[in-house]
Amino acid sequence: MTKKTAIARIETGVRNLDALFGGGLPKGSIVVIAGPPGAGKTILTQQICFHNASARTRVLYFSTLSEPTAKTLRYLNQFDFFDAGKIDGGIQFVDLGAILRTKGLDGAFRLVMDHVKKVKPSMVVIDSFKVFDDLAKSKEELRKFGYELAINLMAWETTTFFLGEFGQSDIETNPLFSIVDGLIMINQRQESGEQRRVIQIVKMRGTDHSREEHSFAITRAGIDVFAPRFTIHRAAVEGKEPRLKTGISRLDELLGDGIPRGSTLLIAGVAGTGKTVLSLEFIYRGAKAGEKGIFFSFEESEARLRATARGLGWDLDAEIERGMVEIVFIPQPDILVEGHLLMISERILGMKARRVVVDSVSVFLHKVRDPQVDREKVFQLASVIHNAQAVGFLATDIPYGTNQISRFGVEETVVDGVILLSSTEEGLERQRYIEIYKLRNTAHLRGRHSVLIGPGGLIVYPRYNAEAAFGEPPPPLDTARRLPSGVPGLDGLLGGGLLERSVTLLSGSAGIGKSTLSMQFLLEGCRREEPGLYLALEEGPAQLIRTAEALGLPLQEAIEKGLAEVIYLSRERVRPSQFLSLLTDKIRTQKTRRFVLDSVSHLAAEGIAEDELRQLLYALITRFKALGVTTVLTLESSAMYSSETVTDRRFSPVADNLVVLRYTPMPGEIRPTLMVVKTRGSEHDFGAYHFIVGKGGARIGRRADLGAPLAAKNIERRRRTKK
Repeated sequence: MTKKTAIARIETGVRNLDALFGGGLPKGSIVVIAGPPGAGKTILTQQICFHNASARTRVLYFSTLSEPTAKTLRYLNQFDFFDAGKIDGGIQFVDLGAILRTKGLDGAFRLVMDHVKKVKPSMVVIDSFKVFDDLAKSKEELRKFGYELAINLMAWETTTFFLGEFGQSDIETNPLFSIVDGLIMINQRQESGEQRRVIQIVKMRGTDHSREEHSFAITRAGIDVFAPRFTIHRAAVEGKEPRLKTGISRLDELLGDGIPRGSTLLIAGVAGTGKTVLSLEFIYRGAKAGEKGIFFSFEESEARLRATARGLGWDLDAEIERGMVEIVFIPQPDILVEGHLLMISERILGMKARRVVVDSVSVFLHKVRDPQVDREKVFQLASVIHNAQAVGFLATDIPYGTNQISRFGVEETVVDGVILLSSTEEGLERQRYIEIYKLRNTAHLRGRHSVLIGPGGLIVYPRYNAEAAFGEPPPPLDTARRLPSGVPGLDGLLGGGLLERSVTLLSGSAGIGKSTLSMQFLLEGCRREEPGLYLALEEGPAQLIRTAEALGLPLQEAIEKGLAEVIYLSRERVRPSQFLSLLTDKIRTQKTRRFVLDSVSHLAAEGIAEDELRQLLYALITRFKALGVTTVLTLESSAMYSSETVTDRRFSPVADNLVVLRYTPMPGEIRPTLMVVKTRGSEHDFGAYHFIVGKGGARIGRRADLGAPLAAKNIERRRRTKK
């Protein structure tokens, strides 16, 4: 069997054009380059000629437009591909205009062939071939002229270009197109508010070429073909590198094991939710950790982004100076989607960036009206990032008043993850939230989480902890390890004290002594060198210290020794959804062993939904148990006397121990009464006991006889009925 010989190819010197031909232009082909005036036919051909012209590869460039060579060269001099040293020695310009006017097609044919025989060129150009249509007396004469010229040039093994202002009707009727090997159509048209130049290889014998239209631009370098659809492909890259940690405050807690390398995330939200700040911090934190990042901005200039960073306390200028960060600003009117796609790819690979931001993709694609094209371009962006094994953040604006999670409604189907930023009006303020809507191949925390923007950047407050979502549950309570409550007489009722790491709920009527019992619990730990934290939601530290002094409780002394801390959190300063993160940091820093939250009722009064509050408490308790903390929660009951309802909002399941404090009516007075309703993992006293609050705090007194109080209540009820 005879081995087949591959067709030799010629490099065009035009970016991406060789790829569209499937490896270059077939050598010896006769190619028509057609298009309207000003489309770029001449520049394309001259670029190919200058790229190939040399002493061994001669080029003959015939002009039928009677344009002086000096004018042609002056025009060519503005392009980078022009090389004056190649004139005459490599490329020779010949004017056919004069001989066409005097001797017609036959004279032009003889002149062309005389120069071909003399120069022996590798390439021949006739610009413009359309002139022959006007001079030919019939289609038969034109066909004969074209056929003879083609056969003779083929005999000399030249690669030939015929340029002309041919349209679709010419292709269908002109006999030239049945002779030539290739046809390249160049056009320009108004599209989505801008002039768009396109090139299409309609025909090219001997090649498996692209048949689609591809955008191009005419720049100082010459013709620049973009063709991202043909040149950007998603490569098969094995993800062996560790996952990326953003370095942004607690955002990594939401992202589980981190973002897989090669992933693209959509950063979606309405205006003002923090997309640019999040994206900029993503780049900045990466640079500080030794990862190069590039920020493509279509909205904010580099100067404004630098100023934003300085306002947040980041030294982004230093990272730019040392080459860790690049900011590329493209003003919105200058956007050329396919051209800038190619630029983005080259800049990422050139910098070897590991973090990429496009802010925003909705502005980048704002002129595109076809959702399928939007989807395709986002996929190409994602492919560029994937191939570089970087991680990309693509910001997108969500239209107001819709349920969309992207501007065009298709981006989320292409990317690997979506981070939703939102804001809601709560009271007189607008509060920000963040949600990991999706992240492929990653177990992430779900739901909305509070976020603040301030000095230092984004502060994320996960509303529940990663351990609860992904890790093992905290170990069971050890019934052999008991902690004294600090309240005389209470430990006996509890079966020996509070279990270590347990949660106790004090449900009490207003003013009955819940805070006092909580302080005694905390101070007992301080006496045993167990650091304690008291979180007050109603009274400030000064008021609590004054109350403790009046009762003779050494709270101030414990604070001065560093064994106790009292903090007050108001709604103006912090929201309940931020408690988990704030308190976790405090507990870890101070190695807290005992914690008091006074009171849960204040959280309920802030308008939090019952299920949301219960989930928050469960998250707090789970985290505290995992950290080895024993906790007391106070809850105010709306019932002053009745103990039939332990808690008003069904919080009982979150607690290991339930202690109910109620008033008992007695003849001429009411007395505080305490009952242990539940202790997990141990027996307890089910009786009701009076207790007294005085110097030294609260102490348990004698067992209450509820028969007399109940009779007194019945007498009082009958007396009121008679009235």
